[in-house]
Amino acid sequence: MNKNITVMTVFAALLFTTILSPVSAYAQNTATQMPSATTTPSATTTPSATQTPAATNQPTAAPKKKQKKKKSVTKITISAAGDCTLGSDYKSPASVNFYAKYKQKTPSYFFKNVKNIFKKDDLTLVNFEGTLTTRSTRADKTFAFKGNPSYLKILQKGNVDAISFANNHCRDFGNGSYHDTISVFKKNKMPFASYSKVSIYKTNGKKIGMIAVNGLEGVSSSKHYIKSGIQKLKKKKADLIIVSMHAGIEKTSSLDAVQKSIAHYAVKQGANLVLGHHPHVLQGIEKYKGAYIVYSLANFCFGGNTNPPDKDTMIYQQTFTFKKNKLQKSNDVKIIPCKVSSTNSINNYQPTPAKEKAKKRILAKMNRYCKPFNVHFKKNGKVGR
Repeated sequence: MNKNITVMTVFAALLFTTILSPVSAYAQNTATQMPSATTTPSATTTPSATQTPAATNQPTAAPKKKQKKKKSVTKITISAAGDCTLGSDYKSPASVNFYAKYKQKTPSYFFKNVKNIFKKDDLTLVNFEGTLTTRSTRADKTFAFKGNPSYLKILQKGNVDAISFANNHCRDFGNGSYHDTISVFKKNKMPFASYSKVSIYKTNGKKIGMIAVNGLEGVSSSKHYIKSGIQKLKKKKADLIIVSMHAGIEKTSSLDAVQKSIAHYAVKQGANLVLGHHPHVLQGIEKYKGAYIVYSLANFCFGGNTNPPDKDTMIYQQTFTFKKNKLQKSNDVKIIPCKVSSTNSINNYQPTPAKEKAKKRILAKMNRYCKPFNVHFKKNGKVGR
């Protein structure tokens, strides 16, 4: 009986073991496959605040790209200087004339002392008085000026951006020399205005229109070129219009009726600035109907005289402001007193900002000339009182 019980007990144990073994194996396999306490996502392994999509990564809270705002205010600074004659008359002393200096120096020499001023503006405009030609038959006149076509590098190295070319010396070696000079400008991509030829200079998102007339050839013809020129520039959607006029009486600070007539007409037609040339000396500045008229900028880099008695000159600067593409009233005007030469004893054809004594004297001179127009310049050269 006990034996039978023992046998039955053993049999039951074997049966239980047989049944239990697959279950045990399944449980063991399941235990190794299921995440255990060490393999289940713990606080360090579960997607944490830094791993789960953060609020900054959610579409509703994503950082927005900064959109570039269009400039609502644009400023355009224009520098203007006087007569640039790159050459000399045949009667000038060969040892000290412009040709001699060019042989001694490089093109960079001539504007060395002012080029950084011009570099900082948006447009530098000068009057080119003379010709760039190899022709030898001069016009029958007292003074005739020409330079080699390569002399244009002088202006380019000096940061001059554009040229007015309508004066009594642009045909000094015949009508052909006028066309030769224009060809040099075009070949070197130098913007220029001359009589019926208007020009647009693009800078800082704005179009600056330029017109050049010669009042010595008549008031009516000058007014014709101004009127038609401004119409052309308006069709081209110029934002600013500058008129350069060659008029007046040489070597005097007094204005004549021709200058005033042409300048006032230009403003009435829509010019924003009028620049005067020809007298070879400084003259007054008028503010007329909101626009400035600089009646004479005098000489600048001037090869026409080896030692002019009056070496005073200046750089005229005006900053125009546009707000939402609309031109504002401008009173941001400054003059920089200069000398046509860096030495007083002779003309070395190197225009230079005037030093303290000369600067003060030239400012005082300009204030005398501008007094009839109620325009005054402070010690720093800026307009105002």
